[in-house]
Amino acid sequence: ALGAARRSLRCQLFASACYVGGGLGGAAVAGTVGSAWGVAAATVSGSAVWWLQLRSALREHHHNPLPEVRTS
Repeated sequence: ALGAARRSLRCQLFASACYVGGGLGGAAVAGTVGSAWGVAAATVSGSAVWWLQLRSALREHHHNPLPEVRTS
């Protein structure tokens, strides 16, 4: 569970930084329309990072299955 929390925190920090950077950078370059495009690009890139982390976590989960425990 701790690994998932770290993965999630990294993704959230990256997505937030992209959102702020895209919004401010776009606003500096092209005003309101640039800010909207910057935020849209940041959202797409943040989603891509979330997706890649999800795939990586699923792949890791399938490579390390829990051992089977028999009770009888």
